[in-house]
Amino acid sequence: MLARLHGFLRRTILPDQMSLTQALVLNTLRERGAQRVTDLAGIEGVRQPTCTVLVNTMEAEGWVVRTVDPSDRRAVLVELTDRGREVLDGITRARAVVLDRYLDGLTDAERDALAAALPGLARLVELPPTDQGGAEPGRG
Repeated sequence: MLARLHGFLRRTILPDQMSLTQALVLNTLRERGAQRVTDLAGIEGVRQPTCTVLVNTMEAEGWVVRTVDPSDRRAVLVELTDRGREVLDGITRARAVVLDRYLDGLTDAERDALAAALPGLARLVELPPTDQGGAEPGRG
């Protein structure tokens, strides 16, 4: 059920040229500030080469810029640009519009049940990953 909701929101609110992983990386940069590509890869759970490709694409779109790390001039940081912030703000507005439209179709009891579930869901997504012996949750 959550996967369907997630996919629905992604298709509805993300700009056509943006992947979900790119949106997550942009949001990480907004929340945590400039990051090294290696650190972004770890935060987002992707391999470093994959993250490099994501950053290259986002840089070409004008959403991020690479800068020299002032604490280690050999290292490079990835920073969110004003254009990247604008894109994230647009996603936030689009998500609010879509969710409001669909929440309006629910009963008061259904909205109350969703509101009651939010703290638990927020906690769930913040938990660190666990080692499932290589099996994905629900698959082994």
